[in-house]
Amino acid sequence: MSPRVFSWILYAVVGLFFGIAATVKLLDPEAFLSSLLTYELFPYEVALGLAFFAPAVELVVALALVSGVWRKGAALLTVLMLVFFIGLVAQGMARGLEMDCGCFGENQLQTTADYLIKMGQNVLLLLAVVGAWLVEKRFGSEQV
Repeated sequence: MSPRVFSWILYAVVGLFFGIAATVKLLDPEAFLSSLLTYELFPYEVALGLAFFAPAVELVVALALVSGVWRKGAALLTVLMLVFFIGLVAQGMARGLEMDCGCFGENQLQTTADYLIKMGQNVLLLLAVVGAWLVEKRFGSEQV
């Protein structure tokens, strides 16, 4: 498999995850708002803004990762979002909260295993984006 195809597959997988997550949130912003409030970090007004803004950003990022348009910026934004998501879930685990992460609709985090699985999923997505970027850097963007 060529580095170009491998890199695109990694970006496409991450883009697909972000696209599905964004679509679920956009179709039911009230449910996503409810999920955001379970983090017990955001005032209602901030959570309300995030409920509409975050899924739109996720969808744009997903399209950019898959299409290649603005991919470098989308990859950087994806890394930042994933690190933020991991931090949000970790703080919930550390505080012993029962949360609904809101990632793909209802997704209850109640046990340590639930939290670790969710953080692991985000770490895998993070590794995929970083791996795709490293392949591009190693083999040059004209070859990837």
